[in-house]
Amino acid sequence: MALGGEESEQRRRFAASLRHAGVSIEELWLRYFTLGGQAGQFEVEAYIHGAIALPALQRDVLAHALNERLDEMYSGAARAPYSQPLDGPDEAGDKPGNGSGQESADEPGDGPEKESGAG
Repeated sequence: MALGGEESEQRRRFAASLRHAGVSIEELWLRYFTLGGQAGQFEVEAYIHGAIALPALQRDVLAHALNERLDEMYSGAARAPYSQPLDGPDEAGDKPGNGSGQESADEPGDGPEKESGAG
């Protein structure tokens, strides 16, 4: 599976940060798993080498695991990139009712009318 443009760039920069950190894939995966990462060690290694794609959330957990290691080693070191800036808009469309398994109750006809407090 080919990686998309933004994901490919994130992976490339992640791999560069990983080389800089000098951490083994086994250690990285253990840190990632401890933080709640759901991909197996084989999948993480395949992602690092560009063989498979990972969902944005899993890429971000992996980046966080690596960034924690970089913070331990160096102050102000180059950090692994996240899929989107933490303070940026939600461009991925990860909103309720958008494939997340949650439906919005704010749609007309989806439930009782909410009182607006004006009256």
